[in-house]
Amino acid sequence: MSGFSSLGIGARALQAAQRGLEVSGQNISNVNTAGYSRQRLDQVAAGGSPVPAMYSRSTAFGDGVMVRGTERIRDEFLEARAQQVRGSASSLTSSAATLKSVEGIFGEPSDTGLQAQMASFWSSWHDLANDPTSTAPRTQVLEEAKQLAATLGRTSQQLGQQWSGTREALTVTISEVNRTASDVARLNDAIRSAKVSGASTSELSDQRDQLVLQLGESIGAVGRLNDDGTVSVTVGGSQLVSGSRATELRVDGPTLPGQSGQVQVSWAASGTPATVTGGDVQALTTALTTTIPGYVSALDSIAAKLATTVNAQQAAGYDRNGAPGAPIFSGTTAATLTVSMTATNGIAASKAAPPAYDGDNASAMAGHLNDPTGPDATYRGLIVELGVQSASASRQADVQGVMLRQVDAARLGVSSVSLDEEMTNLMSYQHAYEAAARFVSVIDQAMDSLMNMAR
Repeated sequence: MSGFSSLGIGARALQAAQRGLEVSGQNISNVNTAGYSRQRLDQVAAGGSPVPAMYSRSTAFGDGVMVRGTERIRDEFLEARAQQVRGSASSLTSSAATLKSVEGIFGEPSDTGLQAQMASFWSSWHDLANDPTSTAPRTQVLEEAKQLAATLGRTSQQLGQQWSGTREALTVTISEVNRTASDVARLNDAIRSAKVSGASTSELSDQRDQLVLQLGESIGAVGRLNDDGTVSVTVGGSQLVSGSRATELRVDGPTLPGQSGQVQVSWAASGTPATVTGGDVQALTTALTTTIPGYVSALDSIAAKLATTVNAQQAAGYDRNGAPGAPIFSGTTAATLTVSMTATNGIAASKAAPPAYDGDNASAMAGHLNDPTGPDATYRGLIVELGVQSASASRQADVQGVMLRQVDAARLGVSSVSLDEEMTNLMSYQHAYEAAARFVSVIDQAMDSLMNMAR
């Protein structure tokens, strides 16, 4: 080994140590940067010449160190797992939030809720049965009926408003998915170009992978790393991002509650329905097609049963004028239910025809409070079912949240920056730099002595 080759070894050692210090500095400066993956210096030992001399044997045993670049420290299996778990957790959390909102609309148990108002309505009939000839209890019956119909209509309207808000949220989410997918495709193109030119792609890859995680949270997308450094992103097995090309999604179906058809997410180019199995989009779509319409339908069923029950019992008695009882309610849904009776004399409190003025029909009407198949029992069953579903959804979201935290902890344990480790690396590279500098100094002195001897 010549003195000049020794200087080359020392120079390369200095460069490697300096580059190591720069990489550690980059890691330390990005310790709080979201999505940043720590980097590690990729260096290998440079061997001697593999070509043998013609008339002699080479005694060179190595040519120092060679820096091949830097590499990101990531576990692709944990990254893919995080995407899947994140999509499931987001879907369950959004579903639980929807059910909580529905619970808030019904507001049970409450002294002013629909359950209490139905009880007050039946109780007003009991008061009328005790005093069938008086005007005051008759007025109370009509007022309670109006209040009950108004509450049913208001509850239905609030459910419709929640549906409209959810529909708007789905549209916004799909727009964000399209923008994010376009950004992933753009970064894919930049990463591929940088790889061809030999430039570092670590920071670009970090930005892209952070966006892929967002797609997993929004729509349950899954990314797969390709050999050229790009990522292919799929939704339900169909390509959302392939290389530098992104495919857009759109929302089809009704835009207002009560319109015919169902809301669905489709591929914009073909109109084919997209298979969404996770993320906020799945939960929002389920809320629009199943959850909210289901409770609207159940509320309509209760309103229809209330109108049928009251009008049938009303028809079984006689009003104050001696005529058979006319319907009190009109309408067949919660939104359309109204009180059609305006005169208090039309309330059929009596079971017997005039001149009798008994309160037997009013008493029978009050008895529907305890009807096992009546509107009260149906409403109580609806509230119990809602409570069970909401509690179950919250538990599932909590369990999935714990799993997500475990997966993220494992993922970040591999890719995140450890300040303790970087401080150790700094000391190691610092000592390596000092040793390499000392090596260069010694070789320089030896060559200087050799030159002096030649003089």
